[in-house]
Amino acid sequence: MRQTIIIAVPMKEHLDQSVYRSEDKSLPTSDKPVFYPINSYLDHALKDGDRLKVLLLLRQGTHCHSEKNAELYREELAGVIGERDVSVEYTVINTDFAQSRAIHTQLMGSLVDHLEDGAHILVDTTYGPKDQPIIIFAALGFAEKFLRCKAGHIFYGQAEFVNGHVTDTRLCDLSPLYGLSSVTGLIRCDQPGKARNMLKMLLSS
Repeated sequence: MRQTIIIAVPMKEHLDQSVYRSEDKSLPTSDKPVFYPINSYLDHALKDGDRLKVLLLLRQGTHCHSEKNAELYREELAGVIGERDVSVEYTVINTDFAQSRAIHTQLMGSLVDHLEDGAHILVDTTYGPKDQPIIIFAALGFAEKFLRCKAGHIFYGQAEFVNGHVTDTRLCDLSPLYGLSSVTGLIRCDQPGKARNMLKMLLSS
């Protein structure tokens, strides 16, 4: 199976490995500790013959360790693949760590440029600055509408912190949250009260 994987690479220096659990049967996880939560899922999901195109999203700042953490992802995924017949192609997308329209549009444009028509897409949004998931959601919306792509799981590694270290980690799927972003586009109404009722109906269905 051909899959495109989008990885939000962290900027911070030290990452913790953790075993991620999930109560969602569609998200089987590994008992192995990982730095990147998506790899806990991939350890179960990858099969011989799979082909992966991995987009590594790096933000560049003065005190930034994105390059090191990107290499950490490559090493971890190689360990997950192990002896399986899985090919991997990496693409690095670099943008500055700044909040500006120019940076946001640059990142979205680069993402769309590297998404193949008809791709099945997985995302790990655990790390990275706050603007990044919003940009990723926008790119996914474009890709599904115009490029015949299919957004699959959108992973987030939930964790609590004790003395600066992660604990009580859980693998979550944010794809229902991504779905919310398209709900308002389904409503055709110019009356506020009626529009509110229509939204409630859509959210409860």
